[in-house]
Amino acid sequence: MNQPLVSCIMPTANRQKYISFALNYFLAQDYPNRELVIIDDGNESIVHLLPDDKRIKYFYTKPLGTIGVKRNFACNKAKGEIIMHWDDDDWYANDWISKQVYFLSNSEADICGIEHTHFFSPVTDTLWMGTAMNRNNPSNPEQWINGATLAYWKSFWLTHPFKDLQTGEDDHFITKSGARVFAHDYIDGFIAVLHSRNTTTKYFENPRHKRQI
Repeated sequence: MNQPLVSCIMPTANRQKYISFALNYFLAQDYPNRELVIIDDGNESIVHLLPDDKRIKYFYTKPLGTIGVKRNFACNKAKGEIIMHWDDDDWYANDWISKQVYFLSNSEADICGIEHTHFFSPVTDTLWMGTAMNRNNPSNPEQWINGATLAYWKSFWLTHPFKDLQTGEDDHFITKSGARVFAHDYIDGFIAVLHSRNTTTKYFENPRHKRQI
């Protein structure tokens, strides 16, 4: 089985309390040929939180600007044929990379990921379940995919880099690039964690809970 190098990119800033979780989810993956590219432009370096593992590539830099700029910076540093987003505050199953490689390689898509997402709030100990979708859902350039679950070929990114946006850079990347998009059904492989520093508040959340974390 072909196992191309996968670069998981993780822009981060001032989220020290989440880093160990993100690292553990990466280190527990069953896909062998992988690297984690961390781009840190926070107030203090997180280098002291990182294990001595050659698969972890860490870059501490002055503030770079928007998340779109940070993603492009990370993609430039990535060595892999496939790039995957690895948010610093979400949960990924141990076979997440393997499944993403399978779907991307076998769908003839430029980008893959999941549309329907599970959300978990540690404050209220509540899990909102996404809805499973048909795996045979046809590729659709307007298909929405959760930005934290994107996997794409680096060759595609080279001709379609992220726009300089603080929010919506992933939506723009999906819908404005002309990409062939495949939304797969492995929704149990990912959980978005809700906390006070999320960039948006979901419609089902109580905004008061944001201030409790």
